Order: sequence, then C-alpha cells, then structure tokens
Amino acid sequence: MFNSRNSSIKPGTSPFNMSNQGNQSMQTRRVASVFTPQRKQKGNFNRSALSTSHVVEETSNFRIEKYGLSLPVLITEALTYADKSTLISVKTDESGWAWLVGGRKLFVWRHKQAQSGRNILCKELTLPPSDLAHSADRVCVIPSGSDGQTAACVAVSPEGVVRYWSNIAYETSSMEISAELKGEECDTVINLTPYGCLLATTTSSLVMIAFTPGQNAVTCRPLKSGQGMFSGIGRRMSSLIFGGGQTQAIGAPLQSVIAGNFEEDERPFYVLSGTLLQKWVVGDYNVERFLYQIDADRLFKEELAKTVWNRNAIQLSQLTTWLLDMQLTSEGVMLLGAGINQESQPIVHYAIATIATESSGTPSKLESFKVLEFVKRYEEEKETEILGYKLVVPENKQEIIYLYDDSLIVMESGAGEPSEELPAPGGRLLGAGICDNTAIFFSVTQGFISVVSTQRQEFSILDDTAQEIVSKADIGQMTASMAQIEELSMRDDRSAKLKAAFLSACSGNLRKAEEMIEELFPDEPVGNQSTEIDRLVAGLSRDLIDDYPASDPRWAETSRPDTGSSTSSLIILQQLRDKQKAHEYIINFLKKLHLWEKLHTIKVGEGVMSTRQLLCQHAEQLEAAIVLREMHAEYSTVIDPAIRKVLSARGQQALPGLSPHDIFYREVSQVQDIFEALLDYETDIMKGNFTPADIIIIIITVNPVLEAMLHAALQHRENRFSLYSSARDLKPRPEFIPWTSTTGTSGTRTILLKQIQLTHQSGIAECRDVETRSQLFQQVMGLSDVILEGYTAQIASLVDNPDMAEYRSQLQDQFAQQRRALIAPFLENDQFERAGSLAEKYCDFEMLIRVCEATGNQDRVQRYQTQFADKGFSDFLFSWYMKEGKQGRLLTLPIPQHTQLQSFLQKDEFGYLKWLHDIECKNYREAHTTLLNLGRNEETYLAKKKTLLSLSKLAALAYGDDDDEINANIRDINEEQELILNQELLPVELLEQMNVDAEHMKVLSPVELIQLYICDENLTATEYDFKKALDLMQFIDAEDPAIDYDDIRTSIWCRSILRDKASWTHTPTGDPLDSVRDTIFFKTVSLAITDGWEPQQFLPDIHLLLSSEILGGLGTNKQLQFLLRAVYELTQTVIQ
Repeated sequence: MFNSRNSSIKPGTSPFNMSNQGNQSMQTRRVASVFTPQRKQKGNFNRSALSTSHVVEETSNFRIEKYGLSLPVLITEALTYADKSTLISVKTDESGWAWLVGGRKLFVWRHKQAQSGRNILCKELTLPPSDLAHSADRVCVIPSGSDGQTAACVAVSPEGVVRYWSNIAYETSSMEISAELKGEECDTVINLTPYGCLLATTTSSLVMIAFTPGQNAVTCRPLKSGQGMFSGIGRRMSSLIFGGGQTQAIGAPLQSVIAGNFEEDERPFYVLSGTLLQKWVVGDYNVERFLYQIDADRLFKEELAKTVWNRNAIQLSQLTTWLLDMQLTSEGVMLLGAGINQESQPIVHYAIATIATESSGTPSKLESFKVLEFVKRYEEEKETEILGYKLVVPENKQEIIYLYDDSLIVMESGAGEPSEELPAPGGRLLGAGICDNTAIFFSVTQGFISVVSTQRQEFSILDDTAQEIVSKADIGQMTASMAQIEELSMRDDRSAKLKAAFLSACSGNLRKAEEMIEELFPDEPVGNQSTEIDRLVAGLSRDLIDDYPASDPRWAETSRPDTGSSTSSLIILQQLRDKQKAHEYIINFLKKLHLWEKLHTIKVGEGVMSTRQLLCQHAEQLEAAIVLREMHAEYSTVIDPAIRKVLSARGQQALPGLSPHDIFYREVSQVQDIFEALLDYETDIMKGNFTPADIIIIIITVNPVLEAMLHAALQHRENRFSLYSSARDLKPRPEFIPWTSTTGTSGTRTILLKQIQLTHQSGIAECRDVETRSQLFQQVMGLSDVILEGYTAQIASLVDNPDMAEYRSQLQDQFAQQRRALIAPFLENDQFERAGSLAEKYCDFEMLIRVCEATGNQDRVQRYQTQFADKGFSDFLFSWYMKEGKQGRLLTLPIPQHTQLQSFLQKDEFGYLKWLHDIECKNYREAHTTLLNLGRNEETYLAKKKTLLSLSKLAALAYGDDDDEINANIRDINEEQELILNQELLPVELLEQMNVDAEHMKVLSPVELIQLYICDENLTATEYDFKKALDLMQFIDAEDPAIDYDDIRTSIWCRSILRDKASWTHTPTGDPLDSVRDTIFFKTVSLAITDGWEPQQFLPDIHLLLSSEILGGLGTNKQLQFLLRAVYELTQTVIQ
C-alpha cells in the first residue's frame, strides 16, 4: 500500500545485531488464522464487526492491539460503502496524521492524541481528476508545527496535476498546478519539510514541490543530477571504487524514496531506483545537490550468496536478486531484498541490509546484513505477490522488524526465533507505518492496530509491563539489597512490610515476596467493604507518585529513609516518567501476587471509590504532571505564577537549594491544585490595569494547559481501561467521580465551568480577530469535552445500582442541562461543526437537529438516524418536528424513513399525522381505521368529527376490498353521521338562546340532544322536535347501567304534556279526545304510529308516566288521568 518514512529517528541501537550467519533455517511459524474471516468477503468491506476493544488478540508470542484514537465516522462510512472496484489505500505520518484515498475522495484525520485536544478532526477533500486510480502514496500531509491540529496537504494525480491546500480546514481554498511530468506517471510524494515535498515518478524522475506555509502558492521544479559545480564528484569517486558503467539508466523503475534527518542544515533524501541507491541533499534556498549513487543490488547479491550458499556471487550464475523496499534507521538506510538461486531449491530468501549513509563519503560496503527466517517458495505466476512485501522498522528495544503485504504481517525478531506470520485482520491491510516508534497497520476491519511481541525475560514479576519488555536497567532505581529489604520487613509498620515485598519482587526474588504477602495478609476476607489491603495498597501507590528523588542531594534532609526510590534522575521530567514506569510495576506486582482481585473500596474525602480506580487516578495524575512539565517552558508565563500560588496556598516553605518547580512536581497526587491557581492568576490579571487584548492572551495561554493535562488523563483512562479492570466486579459498584470532574468550590468541574464562562465573557466577547476567536472556541470545546466526559463516567458507574436510581435520574437531568448550556453558545455563534461534534459525541439530539436545521444539511440528519438508530434518534427527531410546529416536514421524509415514521405515528396523539402518512403510502385501510378512531374520539368540534368520519368512509371506499370489518365500520359511520345530522338540525333560535355557536358546536351526546329538543328554552318546539327526541333514543344503549333508559323516555312525554298543560286539565264540553287532538303529546303519538312504531315501543307505562317527578302534582289530576287513559286506549284501537 505504501512505505512509511521514518524521518525523525534518533541514533540508537540497530533492530538486529547484524552479525553474518550461516545457512538460515527454513522453519517458519504460521499463526493459524488469528484474523482470517470465516468466509471470504465479497463486495463492500464488512465494517459491521469493527472492533472496539483495545486488545484484539493475544497469544504467548504476540499481542494485537487497537492503536490510537477511534476512527472518525467518515472513515468507517467510506470503508463500509466503498465499491468493490474502488482502490482504497491509507498512509500515516509520525506526527499523528493519517489519510485515506478512495476514488477521488481524500479523508485526512488525526489518529494520535495531540496536546491541545483529544477530538478527532476529519476532513474530506477532493482529489484532482484523473483517468487512473489515485493512491495515498501520492498524497502528503504537512502538519502544523504549532499545535499539531491543523495541516496543509499536497495531492498529485498520476498524470502530475498538483493540488495544494494551505489548510485542510478550508476545502475550497486550494490551488492547482501541473508538475509537467511529460507523460511519466507520479508514483509517490514525500514530506521534505521545510523545503516542501518531493515527487517521484515510476521511472525515477524527481520534482520538488515548494510552497509558502499558510499561502496558496506552489511551484514545481524538476531535479537534475548534473547541477552544481561539484555535482559529479560523487559519481566519479563511485566509478573509481566500483568501476565504470554504473550511471543510472534513464527510466529505471522506482522502488522507494525516503527523507532523511537533518545533516548540517541540509536535509538528505534517498532514492532506490533500479539497482542503485542515490543520496541527495536539499539546503538553503531550496538548492538540491546530488551526492552519490551506489550499486546496492551488487552489494546485496554478494552478501546473500556468501551468507546463504557460502559461495561467491560470481559462481552463482542462476542467482537472481531484487531490492524491494527501504527504511531509514539510526544506523543508515535499511534495504529489504530477496533472492533465489535456481540451481538450488526454488526458495526465495529475504534479507535486510544496512548501508551507513550519514557520513560525507560514498559508502563502499554494507554496514550489516541479516537473512530473515521468513522464506517463500518461488512460483513464477506468483512472482508479483512474492516480491510485494514492504518493510517497517520501528526503533524499539524489542529488536523486531515487520514485513507486510495487503494480506499478511510477518514479524521477525533478532534473536534467531522463527518468524510469526499473522493473517491480516479482516483479510486485508490498507497500509502501514510508524508512530511513536511503534509499527502500526491499517486493517480494513480494525482500523489502526499494532503487533507486539510478548516474548519476555523471566527474572521478576515486572515482566508483564503493559507497554514494553522490562530490562534490569529499567528497574535499577527500584531494587534494593537483601539487607535493606530485610530491615523493612522487620518493621512493625505494615506499609513498610508491603513495600519490602514489592522491592523484593523488583529485585527478582519472587518467592520471598510471596512469603511476605502471605505473612502480611494470611486470611484477608473477600467482600465489598474496604479492607486493610485497600488502605495499604492505596498508601503504597500514593507514596510512590509523591516520592522524593533519591539521587538529588538537595532533598537529603527531607527525604524518607526508606530504600528503593521510584526515581534516580535529577531531571524533573525524567523523575515523573520514572514514577510512571514504577507505578506500572506496582500494578503488575499486585496482579502477580494475587492481591489485585482482593482490592475493594477506599474512602477518599467524603466519599468511597474503588481502590483500582484510585490506582488508575494516580496514573492519570502522573500523565497530567508529565504533560504540564512538557508544556512548562512554552507556557511559563502562566505556569510559574500558578505554581507559586499553589505552594503559598499549601503553606509550604521554600527549602534551601530547591526551586518551586522541584517542590510542586514532587507531590503528584495534588497536581490538580494548579487548576484553581491558574484561574486565580487570571482573575488577578483581570483586576489589574490590563487591556482586553492582554487578558485574551492570558486566557488563550491558560486554556491549553488545562486542556492538555486533563485530556492526557482521560486518554490514559480510556486506553488503559483493561489494565485496571478486574474479573470480579464490585456489586453494587461505588459511584465513580473522577478527579477530573470533582465538584465543590475547588472541584475540577467547578473550575472548568468558571474558566469556560471567563473565556466566553472576557475572551470571545472581546475578541475581534477571526483566527483568535476560532482558537478560543476550540479551547472551550476541549474543556467542555472534559466536563461532559466526567458526567458520562459518573452516570455509567450508577447503572447497576438500583438503590441509586433516583439520584442517577437527577444526575442525568443535570448532565442534560449542563450539556445544553455548554453546546448552545457554539450554535449561537455559528460554530456549527464544533457544536455538532460535541452533540454527536454526547448524544444531544436536540442540538444535532438544530445544527442540521441551521446549516440546511438534511443528509447529516439521515446519517444521524442511522448512527443513533438504537438510541431513538428518529423518534426524537419526529417529536421535535411536532413540538416546533413543523409537522409538514414529516410528510416529506424520504421513502427509506417511512418505516421509522410509521412506527412513531402509532401513538394515539399522532393520529392526525398518521392518516395523512397512510394516504401518502396508499395504505387506505390503515387510514380508514385511524380516521374512524379519531372521529369516534372527537368530542370538541362537531364539524371536525363530521369531516373525520366522512374521510374515513372515503378511505374505506378507496381500499375497495369487500371486508366484513370495513362494512361494519361503514354502518357505524352512517349511524354517527345520522346523530351528527340531528345535532345540526337543532333550531337556530334555541342555539342563540343557549349562547351556542352553530359553527363551533361541541359534540353532544344523544341524551344531551334529547334534553335540548324538549327543554323549555326551545320555545318553538313542535311534535316534530319531540319525535326527533324519540328517534334519538335508538342511539342510547339501554343496557348501560349509567343511563336510565325508561326515565329518559318518560321525560320526553312528560315535557310534551307540560307544553299543553291547560288542555289536559280543562274539562271538555264535547268529545274528550277532541280537546287534546291539538296537543304536542297527541300529535307526537300520531307521528310515531304513522312511522309504524308499536305503542309499547315508544309509550311508557301510564302509571310510570303519571308518577314522574317532572309532572309533579299534575300527575294526580283526575282529568289528566282520564284523558291520558283515553289516548292510550285510542292508540291501541288504531293499531289493532
């Protein structure tokens, strides 16, 4: 995929002891499919199994770990959705930048933690157009020297079109220029800071790409070896040494080009072209000089023949060699080559050769040569694969080099051990490189990984150190004589006894350490309560990180008489690093001697925390102290006065010969005191006679100190989580309040909130410079990240504690409020990317939606719906649209989101949108049901109920299928509409008298309608009104226990009698029935009979009628009784 250029390696030891050896063993250990997929991948890369754990695989011989920060979402999406035909490649730079190329898309991001922040910056850029496939080899990212968080970028198409971005943060601000390759194809581009970039073609032509940092100005200039007065001296000397005829042939294939380290204000670079190795230098005014070239292939061939077959190369006529790759090491240039002797077995042997290139003269021999254990059987059809291996050489103590191609990693040790062949995770590697002297590989399924040998010495319990193999020199300051250890173990102080056991283990006497531990803790109970073990271990850890430097004579009078100091250095920064390493030894000591699982809780301040978390806190404080010390020189204007304030607040007196720095950095467990001191210093400055510009400078200086310290601590907590975990979790877990998130007047969280407020009010509000404002916003973003990270850790610790459920709920509410308060200012100031970054990380869905709304980016909304599908983002989005009165947006969603919307609209309160969505989806049956339910439940507006029922009937008709349920529903709708019609026919005069708006009538029940039709206020009521009242009786459920059916019917007839009271009580002079024929009662009876009703169907029992309370005393009137009985009798006669 690409070659990593190691351009900043300091002099040190070679990866191998390059002594010549005899015939190499063909024994090679192959690890059985550690990462081989269960089935061959087809189509797109499968990212669904992207690992999130830190340790991916571990065996007795090697460990594969996730490396660096998590991949940005853009990268995972690019890998997930890449076409099968798209060539994808990845490169990385030691500064922590990486870039991925697929098609014409270029993604640039940071995979390594920078001091100024831990947020993952990822930018998508567009490459120049080309008919050929782009590659990450043709892209060069030039990091900013100031903060490491910004970078420039050069990308070259295969045809030679150069596109330059002075700052990748601004994609559109780029420029293009042609490198004028004259038909040649660009092969690679490397960083040659500070002179620009170097372009090399596949046929070894070189072009210098120069630019001015921060400006979109770029020039291209071809390099020629014939320039300069003395340019030919190197070649002539080479001819004298090697003989003539080795001038580089024009158009020789390029194997590799790498940049070297600075040499006397010049920077060299090396070109491996054909069989020759060239050395060039670039100096002042971008003037290049060609120094020399040597026939590296001849030297390699001679050594290979001598080492493998013990013969001279001239004698092996069938010997074929290839130079495959090269890397820069502290001893020079290391070449990877391969060779095969067809006269012997068809075996390809691989070897590495080192050429000393730092001297001014032309090398005439190989500095060292090593045949690797790794071999391959030669097959002509697989020659490209056999010769496709690249070289990675990290500078570390393990003396391991790596070979790799796109499907295999080969790990070679320098101890004569068989090589390890590791199948690529996910079946494919996209690139490899070096970062922090660690070989890293980019797996299509795992992202960046590192492969570390786990072969260790066995001289003490410190062999299991997490980061590197422990040498005896590493623990020299921790060892003590047997007499000293014995003296400690004889003390009555149990803390001294534990320290004696620890020092004994460090000295290699593990058996003695175990005996001391058994004597110290014979029968320690195992439970969830704090024990003596917790107290002693916490004390040992705290004493170590607060230890005095034993070798510093200035501390002689104050240091404790204990032996085995954690550091012997006189330099503060090295003292802190020694303490850091020693603290790891304590962790390994506790695990090896089986004390780790016995740790429970420890009282800290007013609360209780896990002892293991306290040990992690101590390690985090060491990380923070190291970062602070590393920044001290650059930020001394604020750190120095803050340290003086800390010591003054502690009441610590200056000791003879010791500086405030010595005293402060010694006590690591209180390193957080610097936070409040920095804030106090800012406050003092603001009270003084300083301009707003001066105050801004102070703020912009303090923020990076706070942010870098805290992010270093958080990064350690995240990366080393597994180190401090235990197979036996405490249940319930105690609440975890990180030291980076403590509350109270002097708590870290409180101080950070004050600092953010100060930055907004006195920094951003007063700043007019765009770049400075952007820098302040970035700093606030980093500090906000720390605060929110602390909340999430605290809340997560309470998940499995049911007794703390109410408190956890309150804390979540507080977190939500704080999250909104921290992110809102970014949104208000149009800092959409920063607001989105925080909101995305901490799942503030409302802020994410507001960012998308403000930027009009609906694609981003859809991405969030996929990304946060398991966290209910879609439902939150739909609810937000409803709350904001943007219901119409729901009906314009893309078709893929209709399923989610349908699920959301199932709730009753969203029925009015659901039926519209059903109509849009042509789901008429669902629309009919929804409308019917809405119509049945509508009680506020009659007109609305009528419309809903009508629409429901229309939807049923549109559905079309003959369905018993639908037919039954339509009959119900017809009854409802008939009831609505009766309400609409209420007399206008009655409605006016009752102060009812006919246009906005509420829905009345049948009983209420009956009462209106027969009430006294209905002055114009006729027999037709009373007949309607009787008609309405059919809508009343006679079985309803809440309704007295007979009483309602009786009330209708009683009211009709009272309408003509005089006629019923007057003594008739003629036919009695003639006197009541014109009454409403009689006419209503006549209408009912005319409609075919049976008397028993509409007339109540006459006794029940006469005894009704509505008639009162009128029911006893003899004349009324007579006339009613006569009407009842006449009714029966007519019916018969």
